[in-house]
Amino acid sequence: MKRAATLVLFVATAVLAGAQQSSIDAQKLEQIRKMSPEERAKLKERLEEIKKLSPEERERLNENLKKIKAMPADQVKKASEQAAKLTEKEHKEFVELASGFFKWERRMGYHEGFPRGLFFQWLKRDKPGKIDEIRQMEAGPGSGRVDEFIRLYHEFRDHTLAKTEEHARRHKCMKLEDVQALGELSPKEFWPQWQEMTRSCGIRRAVPGPVAPRPLDAPRK
Repeated sequence: MKRAATLVLFVATAVLAGAQQSSIDAQKLEQIRKMSPEERAKLKERLEEIKKLSPEERERLNENLKKIKAMPADQVKKASEQAAKLTEKEHKEFVELASGFFKWERRMGYHEGFPRGLFFQWLKRDKPGKIDEIRQMEAGPGSGRVDEFIRLYHEFRDHTLAKTEEHARRHKCMKLEDVQALGELSPKEFWPQWQEMTRSCGIRRAVPGPVAPRPLDAPRK
């Protein structure tokens, strides 16, 4: 997914810079054609976000992408993993933004096994524009902020299931039919079962990114 995300940004920047299709690497175009519906949706979302940037910001993004393309693969991976980690300040803010959602989650009984740290990292890496929107929303029970976090909660579940299926196909460390069966479970059952199923392999390092600092996933009272 990291490679796909880099590809998305590259193509989006090229389009917005007015590049001709012939100037875009044919191999990258072929990779786009092979994208899953989820990845295509992310491409569309990134395009919309970049359209809102000023010309100066677009140029800065283009320059950054040129630097990324020139970096060795191991350095790109390391930089991506580092960028996904939340600082202490970011963690505190995310907890505050999601406080109403967490009350709803516990009231519904959906909190057991939910990887809060990975959820936060996914938001930071894949939904930076959405976090900005949530900051502007009203807080409190029944607010738009809570409703948006609930929607993101379900989107994160779908994302995690898709990545787990992809991992199972590639590494054969889990039965694919068992992973697919997770999709039939209720929210109360899904995360505990997912935690148990992935305990013995490295999937939690790949869905959706590096393992979160332990305090983020510590048991909650």
